[in-house]
Amino acid sequence: MTGMLPIILICGGMLLVLALVSFGANQASLNIKSKTVGDGQHGTARWATQKEIYETYRHIPYTPALWRKGEKLPPLEAQGLVVGCVTAGRKTTALVDSGDVHCLMIGAAGVGKTANFLYPNLEYACASGMSFISKSTYPTTRKPI
Repeated sequence: MTGMLPIILICGGMLLVLALVSFGANQASLNIKSKTVGDGQHGTARWATQKEIYETYRHIPYTPALWRKGEKLPPLEAQGLVVGCVTAGRKTTALVDSGDVHCLMIGAAGVGKTANFLYPNLEYACASGMSFISKSTYPTTRKPI
């Protein structure tokens, strides 16, 4: 029985500390606004305007068929990441972020990571003389089960 007394005292002391912390939390003011949502608070996220898109990205004609022949290659100073495109009629213009960028593409199966992002960027990187590394998480060969 005497071996249990220290354990009971320790547990009682911890309960007392928890009770004091709980009571003290209700007495202090943290200056939290009265409403749980809103109350004049808002973020700054928004869609870019056409002017901001024009000023932010390089607009390079996207012509991979000509690039493969060595014709009408993009300028060397326009190396970067193709982040989108604008198509008018039969002409496609690539929106290129020519800053010092790295990219990690994550998406669910079937959303177009390879066809709509990887392939255009590989075409552009090769045409503009840019070095790149591409890593796939899938094995290139399958072993029989």
